[in-house]
Amino acid sequence: MICFNKECGKDFEPKTHNQKYCNEQCCRISTNRKIMEKYYEKKAIKNGATRICKSCKTKLSRYNQQSVCSSCEKNINQQAKAAIWSILNELS
Repeated sequence: MICFNKECGKDFEPKTHNQKYCNEQCCRISTNRKIMEKYYEKKAIKNGATRICKSCKTKLSRYNQQSVCSSCEKNINQQAKAAIWSILNELS
């Protein structure tokens, strides 16, 4: 298996079924990188960075933490509910 740390990339034999990194240091480096990426992303949003809805391409509010606008999220939820109801109706 190849280490998930972008800087490392070593081939290693995992000791457990869910091991992603070759050692603790690689895990710590990767975790810290993810934390800092989220920190700077949130900081940019608070400072007014322009973000676009993935579905309808409208500008997102700085207070919206999602990647889609509320109307698109509502449509996605309605579609999911409709799919669940259709599956339940088929089972009946």
